[in-house]
Amino acid sequence: ICRGVMLRRFAIIATLGLASALRPTPTHLASALSQPALSRRALLPALAAAATVRPSPALAADALEQHTTGSYQVTFGAPAGWPVSEQELQGSRYLYIATDPAEPDSANVVLTFQPLAADYTSLGSFGTQQLVGNSLMPQCADRSGGGCTLEGYGIEGKMLGTDTLKGAYTYDYTIQQTGKAPRHLRTLFAVQTEEGRGRRLVTLTAQCYESKYAELKPMFQKVLESYSTSLK
Repeated sequence: ICRGVMLRRFAIIATLGLASALRPTPTHLASALSQPALSRRALLPALAAAATVRPSPALAADALEQHTTGSYQVTFGAPAGWPVSEQELQGSRYLYIATDPAEPDSANVVLTFQPLAADYTSLGSFGTQQLVGNSLMPQCADRSGGGCTLEGYGIEGKMLGTDTLKGAYTYDYTIQQTGKAPRHLRTLFAVQTEEGRGRRLVTLTAQCYESKYAELKPMFQKVLESYSTSLK
């Protein structure tokens, strides 16, 4: 099982909590999700699905409210007053979604967990930060070697920046689909370990309409900075 497959699968998991707002999942991605174990090759494209999601409610509060995740031993922040829902997925995957019911289809915060094999002891197990980041972009390469474009595929993405935070990878990127408002996303990727063995891959994503990003940028940064875990 290769890194690329694993990354492809996980990107889908990271946004499944918004299933009602998702475009139909491609057959090859749905098949990957049906398998409980992730390959080292599958995680890269999975991250791309996070970009194709159509977020729910809007990120509008100035203050963060801290939330805990029980046995997952993670604390994260979401705008105060946003109810947080939970969803268990196939293969011991789990996610938390914070939404603002007052402003549907504008933005949200999603935290996801994916079990890992014990030998996945760091983000380096999946390759370089650039390799992981590339998986967040829509995957549309054809025989000509081209990538996704609005003209050719009706979707395109742009990576605006990468960084690290508390040992995690962070990404700043946009996704645009034909006929839909462009989206701006900030995503954090982290690996939880216990006694030197890999336990879970974690993503924390805040996303919104591009037109709202200038207003919400400080909040998005606070959301990513709020991530903490008692597992190292």
